[in-house]
Amino acid sequence: MIDKSTFQWPQGRKGAVSITYDDALPCHHQLVAPAWEAVGLRATFYTPIRSTLMEDVEAWRAVATKGHELGNHSLFHPCRKRALGDPAWLPDHYDLRNYTPERWRDEMRVADFALSLIDGENKRSFGNTCCNTEIGQGETLTSLDPIIEELFIAGRGAYNKKSVHIGDLNYNALGHCSGDGRSAAELSEEIEQAVAAGDWIIYMIHGVGEGTHGLFIDEDEHRQLLHFLGKWQDDIWVAPLREIAQYLKACER
Repeated sequence: MIDKSTFQWPQGRKGAVSITYDDALPCHHQLVAPAWEAVGLRATFYTPIRSTLMEDVEAWRAVATKGHELGNHSLFHPCRKRALGDPAWLPDHYDLRNYTPERWRDEMRVADFALSLIDGENKRSFGNTCCNTEIGQGETLTSLDPIIEELFIAGRGAYNKKSVHIGDLNYNALGHCSGDGRSAAELSEEIEQAVAAGDWIIYMIHGVGEGTHGLFIDEDEHRQLLHFLGKWQDDIWVAPLREIAQYLKACER
């Protein structure tokens, strides 16, 4: 556990932000990663293997080479189906309610291996698919926390609309907010509040710009958000999720 009374963010910063992007969309390597590099910052891209990754390996290798994190987002993006079959796009055989710990672990290890062939890294964070933190159902219901602890630096965890308190960390299910459909002004204010509290705030974003995904942030709002983060990077530590989690774990030793 970190002693918040003595804890310090690096270089005198007051708090931290990680922006994560889901599903390895074309706009991520075409637009988003270069936009981050233009303001001197880096992000996390949660990259399922069955995605445009398979079609644009070199483009994604370039993203990793520039210092962005390619986070594990599974092989096939399995999720928990609810009673009415939602999400409708998900085949029944990728319903997390029917997964065993052995199957989930095996698929994540293969996904990690595939990503390591692209970025050369052997440790990364995990972006919970559909923000799910459990597999199985009924008597087989199982938390992913112990498997995430075994395989990853950290897990992004559930969508709980909260920042991460440094004195109360669960690296296996950190918790995060959404940036989809929101304005730069709204996000900036939320970030300022988290940083004022000395917290780490994590965001999940899917598309950037209309037509890039069913869930997205407006391209101009995204541009303004990155401008804000670039302007205040001396006060706010903006970095990939893996990097911040590694720093915090080192502070516990």
